Order: sequence, then structure tokens, then C-alpha cells
Amino acid sequence: MTDIPPPPAAIPEKTHTPFRIFLPFVGIAAVCVLYSVYWFIAADKLREGIENFSTRDNPSDINVDWSALSVGGFPYRIAASFTGPLANAPKAPENWAWSAPSLEADFMPYNLRHVVLKIDGEQQLSYSDVRGRNPLRHLIRAQAAGTWVSYVDEPDEPFGRLAIDIDKFTGLRDGIANDDLANGISGERLSADRLQLHLRPADDDGSLRIARDTDDTSTSYDIALQGDNMRVNTTGPADVLGHDIALISIQARLRDVPRRSTVSLVKLSRDWLQQGGHLTVSDLTIKWGPLNLWAQGNVTLDEEARPKGNFDAEITNYDQLLAALVKAGIVRQQDAKLALLGLGLVSQLQGKTDGRIAVPVTMNQGKLYLGPLYVARLDPIY
Repeated sequence: MTDIPPPPAAIPEKTHTPFRIFLPFVGIAAVCVLYSVYWFIAADKLREGIENFSTRDNPSDINVDWSALSVGGFPYRIAASFTGPLANAPKAPENWAWSAPSLEADFMPYNLRHVVLKIDGEQQLSYSDVRGRNPLRHLIRAQAAGTWVSYVDEPDEPFGRLAIDIDKFTGLRDGIANDDLANGISGERLSADRLQLHLRPADDDGSLRIARDTDDTSTSYDIALQGDNMRVNTTGPADVLGHDIALISIQARLRDVPRRSTVSLVKLSRDWLQQGGHLTVSDLTIKWGPLNLWAQGNVTLDEEARPKGNFDAEITNYDQLLAALVKAGIVRQQDAKLALLGLGLVSQLQGKTDGRIAVPVTMNQGKLYLGPLYVARLDPIY
């Protein structure tokens, strides 16, 4: 009997990894390639647009220049870095000019209408004061630990959303200063721990008087402005209230602003005044020496560009404020006593028991009244 050899062992078939397993990686790689192509095309277009704007044959009301420009920031942003940026508006009534050592403009690749600016070093702003027959030329030198500006363009508005945040600010006007500006030996100086400004087009509240496709429309802007721990060495209110300002905060709506683009605040103010514009202040807080005030009201400009309006205000430490006005020779002692007695009685009748005194604030014909007392002269703003 012969042995029958066992059948050969079955050889397993060779398996292949399905291609679909790699599809997600292929897709990610394709997206990265497409994004890279888009980024470099967008960066080139952005650089071309910036250079064309500065060298255009028919310049608008603003001119810009720089000593060097580089574009980078891949992949998260498109960063245009300027060395020695300059800007001026010789056609504007103020004839202003601005310069800085460097500026970085970061554009969001997914939204080129949004730009974030970072400014380093000492900034200089020169301008003409147009209030007199012979405009005076002023120079402001300023520096900060950090200056950031965010701007988002709004397609249907002449001006979009703006946010400015300045940390550890020091500014000197018409003075001589050391390299750090902190010890200016002349001129008017302002310092602040922090300055903030926010501006955006307001929601349609009925102030838009004419259709947007015409040239004579007006719109409104919401404004929020705040300064923390400021110090001034100017004359005027500082002589009465002191040089240290703990807080100035304002929230307001700027109404009936002409829907025309301009690089001149003076021209914008004149057009705004001619169109009957006004500022509605919903929340104003000032903590300046003996003055601790909260107010709301409306203000505009009179025919001589002086502030004009009325506020409903509440003041604490009203006796200390009156004492400072008496000491400065602005209010007579007898008038101060009568005002304190009368306003205190009114506040009690209004049910105020927290030490706050309700007092109207009036600006009319170039004069500022705190209740019945004349306390300051108001000069034209331009």
C-alpha cells in the first residue's frame, strides 16, 4: 500500500489596500495646493494694487509713499510690511501729513475687506489749524507700547467698521522732547494707559432720509470712545480740575453724516453741520479730579462751529467741584453756595439719596453752563 502525499497547502491570495483609504489625504493635499495657489495670487494682486494706488496718474485727496515694501505671512495672513510709511492730504483744509518708522497691514486671506494694522515707533502728525485767518502749523509726536487698528470695509457705506486700540500712549504737541517723549520740556502733552475708539455704521433707524443711490443721502454711525488713566499738562480745564483724568467714556450716535468719502475732518464737519447733523450721547462718564459726572443728551455745532446742546447730568462731589471753581476764580463764593443749596434741594425732591445731584448742562453761544453757573468758554472746533 503506497502512501498518498497530502495536498499542497493553499497559498493565500495577495490583498491590495483599497485606494479609497487614501482619498481623504489626497483631498487634503489638493486643498492645500489650491489654497497655496490662491494665497500667492491674492498676495501678488494685493501688492500690485498697493503699488498702483501710490503711483496712480490722477491722485485723489490722499497721497501715500514708503521706502520699502514686502509681502509675506503665508499661510495664515497676507502681511504687507512698510518701512517708512508716509501719507498726506495737501488738498484738505488741514493739509495734514503723517509718518511712522514702520507699519504692518495684515489682510485676512478669506476676507480681503478686513485689514489689521500694527504701527511701531514714533508717529508724527502735522496739520494746519484753520480757525484763524493765518492757519497755524502744528506738529504732534506720539508713541505707544502698541497701536492696533482694525478696519472692515462695508460695501454699501462710505466708511466701514473701525476699531483703534492704543496701549501706553504719550503724545506731545509743539514741544521739544527726549527720545522717549516721556519728558517733554515744552508743549502740550497727553499720556494715557489706554485709548480706545470704535466706530461702525448704525442700523437703519430712520435717519437715512433719501435713497442710497443718490448723492445727497445721510447716514448714522455708532461711536464708542474711552480713555483710561490720562494725564494732561494743557491749560484751561486742567487748571481747575487738575492734570489727572481717571476716565472719560462716551457712547453716542453721530446722525445725519453726509454719505461722501473725505480725508478731511474739517470738511466732513462743515458738511455735517450744513446738513443739520447732531450727536446723540447715550452715555457719557467723566472722572476728572473733583468732577464725577454722568450725562446724556444732544450736541451739534452752531454757525461758528462751537459746541451747542443740552445734557441731563448727574454729579457726585458737587461741593468739591464748586470749591475748585471758586478757587480758580470762575465762580463767586456766594453764587456757589446758592447753586449748591438749590440743586441739592431739587435732587432731594427727585428722590435721589445716593449723593448724586441732578444738574442740567447747557452749551449755547460759546458758553458752558453747569446748572445756573457759567463755568467755561467754548471755542470753535475748526
